[in-house]
Amino acid sequence: MKRRIVLAAFLVLFLSVSLFEFFFEDKVKKWFNQTSDERIEVEVAELQNEEVMASVPETKREEENIVQRLEEGDLIGEESQDILKEYGEPVRIDLSAYGYEWWIYHLSNETFFQVGIEDDKVVTVYLSGRGFEKNSVLGETYENLQETLNFQQEVTVKAGHGTYKFELTEDDLRMRPLTKDGENWVQLYFDTYTEELMSMRLMNEEVLINQRPYSISYRGTLPELKEFSEEEWKKIEAGNEKQIFELTNIIRKKHQLEPFEWEEEVAEVAFAHSKDMSDDDYFSHTSPTKGKLSDRFVQGDVPFKLAGENIAAKYVDGLAAVEGWLNSEGHRVNLLHEEFTHLGVGVYRDYYTQNFMTPWQP
Repeated sequence: MKRRIVLAAFLVLFLSVSLFEFFFEDKVKKWFNQTSDERIEVEVAELQNEEVMASVPETKREEENIVQRLEEGDLIGEESQDILKEYGEPVRIDLSAYGYEWWIYHLSNETFFQVGIEDDKVVTVYLSGRGFEKNSVLGETYENLQETLNFQQEVTVKAGHGTYKFELTEDDLRMRPLTKDGENWVQLYFDTYTEELMSMRLMNEEVLINQRPYSISYRGTLPELKEFSEEEWKKIEAGNEKQIFELTNIIRKKHQLEPFEWEEEVAEVAFAHSKDMSDDDYFSHTSPTKGKLSDRFVQGDVPFKLAGENIAAKYVDGLAAVEGWLNSEGHRVNLLHEEFTHLGVGVYRDYYTQNFMTPWQP
């Protein structure tokens, strides 16, 4: 009985409220001005945004930050005069094997920075080490960048003279993946032992296609590479030697090791071995005619207590060779050896030799 009375009372109340709202709708709207629901919606929306920012989208913000930092570091296309205004005169200018000039900057003893200039415009940039602006992605982990940039084993580049497909091996993908940055491209060099981004090479599509750093298939035509005189090749080789030496010391600095001293006599031995490998078409630490490293040091009249050697061939330049050595266990040992004190580098065409040494002290 009580239950029926409660239900009847509820129905009467409901009908009364409904009839009141029907007959006095205008007054109800005027009294409350329909602002309550808007506030609730805004507050709910704000709470939802806060939850998103506090949980899942932390990753999204990181991704956007990484992409923005890549874009902010991209100087490709800038005028050479703008580089001069921003960074001043380079300490030297090296000729590259791809037609552009490398403007070399020593911003600090922890910073490796060079800008490739062709026709008064920036066409490529290479940077490594520390001391860059806080927005640099150098030092980021492979995992973070892979999650953000989603590295691919096949990368297609469409240019005016054709379509080019680069195929990256598993090693390429781990050590030097390629990603697009707006209209330009970025090659990321990782230290696979620490899983950190060591260096970056930014470039336009023309430089990328000319360098062909990976296996390539294409439709259309491959651009012809520029031919150089013997004198020009000597400049290219000398530039590569200096860059290899400087980047090696930047890497040692990162690992809290003393920098190498340049040793000219050792560099001559290294150059002779690079040329010998190119001329006689072999790739080995042992020359068919000059023998092992110790034999070559003796022939070069270089007294030594301890010696070591890294060799490389067919890399796009000396910088790429150093990145390759860093990710090869035996070569890495030489780069980061605590007992080696001197280094000589010899480059002939696309053959690269590093000779490490601790001098003999009677």
